[in-house]
Amino acid sequence: MRLSNGEVLLRWPLAQHIITQGWYYNDGSLHQAIDLRTQIGNTSTQPVYAAEDGTVDQVQDWDGRTRTGMQSYGNMVRIRHADYKSKTLQTRYAHLSSYCVKYGKRVKEGELIGYSGTTGNVFGAHLHFEVILNGKRTNPLVWLDSDFTTASGQVFTYRAGEHAVEKPADVTQPSGEEVLIDVSHHQGAIDWAKVPYRAIVRIGYRGYGTGKLMKDEQYDANLAGAKASGKLFGFYFFSQAITVDEAREEADFCASLSPTNYPLFFDSEWGHTTKTGVHDGRADNLTKDQRTAIAMAFCERAKAHGFTAGIYTFTAFASANIDYAYLCEDYIGWLADTRTNYDKTLPRYIHQYSQTAKGGVPGITGKVDLNHLVKALPAADKPASKLQVITIGPVSQGDADAIYLLCKQRGLTDAGLYKSEWSEA
Repeated sequence: MRLSNGEVLLRWPLAQHIITQGWYYNDGSLHQAIDLRTQIGNTSTQPVYAAEDGTVDQVQDWDGRTRTGMQSYGNMVRIRHADYKSKTLQTRYAHLSSYCVKYGKRVKEGELIGYSGTTGNVFGAHLHFEVILNGKRTNPLVWLDSDFTTASGQVFTYRAGEHAVEKPADVTQPSGEEVLIDVSHHQGAIDWAKVPYRAIVRIGYRGYGTGKLMKDEQYDANLAGAKASGKLFGFYFFSQAITVDEAREEADFCASLSPTNYPLFFDSEWGHTTKTGVHDGRADNLTKDQRTAIAMAFCERAKAHGFTAGIYTFTAFASANIDYAYLCEDYIGWLADTRTNYDKTLPRYIHQYSQTAKGGVPGITGKVDLNHLVKALPAADKPASKLQVITIGPVSQGDADAIYLLCKQRGLTDAGLYKSEWSEA
């Protein structure tokens, strides 16, 4: 990402930042890259992510035998990023077991580009990572934050005068906008007494494979802690619904577990991505219209329960996979886009601007998403205190069947609000 002071802060290409070889090899000779450990337990193949937005400008397939020249990199991907101070900036990812991007593909920061491996000239599984400025390799640690460990005290990391990129005290925080965090079991146990911000708590999710409704593993603790500390802002649910009935089931599930006088967001994004970059979650093949109708069904049911209903997604998904702008005509929008030059024309009440606040939020040790409350939310719609009684008929069997189907779709039959009886001839 590009910081407000013009500097570049690259994302770590692996989830675990354990350096086995630094800018120098362990014997003190020049390496011109860093090597990152990928052996975790019995698994040496780990996801590799793009360090910043950019375009893939080189891919290479290893021939399986040559270990010199460019073939020493094995399977390799190189990405060109936006220029830095009028100089070409690139990153290289080498020794991959496989890659899932093509030459010319636009990628976003944090997007999966391949998997680590042992191809090329290697001694053990690792990721070889380079940062190239105007055709010359530079120390990657100058472009990354300082959140890393070394596998050995012999690892040579920085040259004299080098250090990790220094972030401004506040990168993108506009004045007058409240910061919100969103939390789930991924943040682990939270010391809510120390947390300075209100939180959007994940209630649960539907399995991308099984379709089973699941409560978030930390939900009970997060709900209790956020409420007791006065930090509860609202809730979200990760959906994998493939029908409007499943969407209503998800909203009912949320209502059964949480207080309803809060915002509740329908989280719509990819469910699962394979090693080859294929999205294969149970809801990932929905059309834009189908996904929009499902989101609307969830929001309608959530609103009926007394929530302030809303939609969460990210910019690219909002444009191609769901009619986010249309849904925001009736429901509140929460949009994720961590770029500095994000599309400001899309409607939103909440803007997620960071996914990398590791260690930056008191009371939380893991990474935390940071959001701005761009404008005050509308008050939650209260369920009607009185119910209307509507009598239709007598009608034909065909009309009766049509009315019944409509009432079932609206949840009236499940709620016991539909009644039918035969009239006397």
